[in-house]
Amino acid sequence: FGVPGAIFAQEVPEAARKFYEQGVSELRQKREKEGFENLKKALDVFPNYFLALDRLGTEYATRGNVNPSYFEAARILLTKAIEINPKSYSSMFGLGFAQYHQGMIKEAVENMERAIGVYANSTNGYLWLGIAQKKAGKLVHAEASLKRANELSKGKVADVHWQLAGLYSDQKRYAEAATELELFLKNKPDARDAEKIKQLIGQLRQKAATP
Repeated sequence: FGVPGAIFAQEVPEAARKFYEQGVSELRQKREKEGFENLKKALDVFPNYFLALDRLGTEYATRGNVNPSYFEAARILLTKAIEINPKSYSSMFGLGFAQYHQGMIKEAVENMERAIGVYANSTNGYLWLGIAQKKAGKLVHAEASLKRANELSKGKVADVHWQLAGLYSDQKRYAEAATELELFLKNKPDARDAEKIKQLIGQLRQKAATP
């Protein structure tokens, strides 16, 4: 979720800063348990520590698929992070991401929109905004967001093509869906279901050719 953001200045107690830096260092070394513990200790010392809230919340959000309760932890931490720093792209994006996975689609769309309002050059921001808008039934908006993600990534992100293919297929725009799936495979030739996807492309082309 990392992105260039406005530098947020905050007076932080030395003890909290040390726990935070230790925690980040351990996460870099893939020592998850220790990293999480030290970030929590930083927040015990200084509960309004923005960087610690943002980092711990984001770490939980990225692991939510492993443990759904992590999405709830992310939502609580990142909501607080945004109260302290309302211009944080990573907090807004992470919050929207967690809300989407919790089925809070309307809120997810709102936070993703706020995130790209702060940082408009994020492929991932537009990708997930598009995914959330599609889920909310805002198909015209979803298509625009996904196309913007595609522009920003210069067509090189397979997931964007996958999402566009699904959107077009739902709208019975079969030729466009087939093209997007071909672009998906071009970007991800080792996709797990590559053979099935090739068959699907053939079926979509057939449907497109049938008046």
